[in-house]
Amino acid sequence: MISKVVKCPKCKTHITIQGNPGETTIISCPNCNIKGKFTFQKEKVKIETISEHNIIEVENLTKMFNGFKALDNISFNVKKGEILGFVGPNGAGKTTTIKLLTNLLTPTSGHSYINDIEVNKNPTKALLSVGSLIEVPGIYDYLTPHEMLTYFGKIHRMNKNEINQKIKEVLKIVKLSDWEHKKTGSFSTGMQRRLAIAKAILHSPDVLILDEPVIGLDPKGIKDIRDMLKQFKSKGVTIFLSSHLLNEVRETCDRIIFLDGGKIVTQGTIEEIMSRIKIDTIEVEFLNQLTEVDIEKIKSMPAINSFEKENGLFKIKFDGKPETSNKILTKLTEQGLKVVSFSTKKADLESFYVSIMNDEKGVM
Repeated sequence: MISKVVKCPKCKTHITIQGNPGETTIISCPNCNIKGKFTFQKEKVKIETISEHNIIEVENLTKMFNGFKALDNISFNVKKGEILGFVGPNGAGKTTTIKLLTNLLTPTSGHSYINDIEVNKNPTKALLSVGSLIEVPGIYDYLTPHEMLTYFGKIHRMNKNEINQKIKEVLKIVKLSDWEHKKTGSFSTGMQRRLAIAKAILHSPDVLILDEPVIGLDPKGIKDIRDMLKQFKSKGVTIFLSSHLLNEVRETCDRIIFLDGGKIVTQGTIEEIMSRIKIDTIEVEFLNQLTEVDIEKIKSMPAINSFEKENGLFKIKFDGKPETSNKILTKLTEQGLKVVSFSTKKADLESFYVSIMNDEKGVM
């Protein structure tokens, strides 16, 4: 009989369990009720959580630079197989967070863990299964992709056959197979970004930490990277993704954290965030062309905040209330205007982003 003390991956409660070598047992954390499956081995216990398992955990992380607080007591987690979008303006603290997670910076206070290992205290072990792309990727313009990836493969202690096989595989994923033996000095910005992603995934990491991975890519390249990340997610890879491209975050991520001034402003799943976005626009199409008099009459309606033409449709900004929408439609028809279509629209993610940056400015 073996007795082991294990740590709950969710709340960190220490739990004592007993079993025989090779035996698997199910246990519930007495504190948070999360269930886990534990397999006893001779020297150590293997923990595989059945429920939510936080692969990345950040607790009260703060970073100061010469008296300037770049990161202010932030806490969050990323679950296994989740894609988390980390969004904020320049200077919000996104890259600082990523550098702390990858041990390129030391925190002023607080802690960050990857697979329950504190990054700052045991970086080699914590980052063993992590692939990263941070700020401007380190591309050596005098090397070919094959030469550069071979170098990094050796750093990851991969053997020659494995390196050659993985190089073919990752270059195919990032659409650079035809460039394997060409000097990278002639590569475009987008191609360099693709190669940096290939470098990050070369050793088949369980965790990806990516800082603006699609900068410099054309729309097709962005879609290719999005599809690639979703494919990794389907295989259980956990992804922490920093980006300015809000639409891409919406299409790619399971959850979003909005950061500003070193603080978390708000966060939630894509569904939660989108449910908080209010209806504030009516799109209207008229049968006949509006005269200047018609336009001025519409603009003067008390219920209408603005009235503009965009892509052949007229857009009315209003307070979002159903009764107001009905009132506007009634007024338009009373003016003798023939309405072909009349539909309400939610504000987009960009509008929500701007509003919370301007209005909330706090931790949620």
